[in-house]
Amino acid sequence: MISFDSFIIDGILPIYLQIILFIKRGIIAGTVKNGEELPSRRVLSALLGVNPNTVQKAFAILEEEGLILSRAGAKSVINISD
Repeated sequence: MISFDSFIIDGILPIYLQIILFIKRGIIAGTVKNGEELPSRRVLSALLGVNPNTVQKAFAILEEEGLILSRAGAKSVINISD
């Protein structure tokens, strides 16, 4: 599962964009792998201390971009091609 331990809210960009950039940087750096699970929206919002709608917005954008797969009742996973 992707760790958000090093995620720091900077107050400059909207938080949903910071979540998106954090995940994209992890993919580019190779620390986030294809098929790796993301925390649930509720868990991540509690971990970051943000509204669940903020996490939902970030996940929806990542899904639109094809970087994650989300299914009802299942965890979202990274979806990148090699």
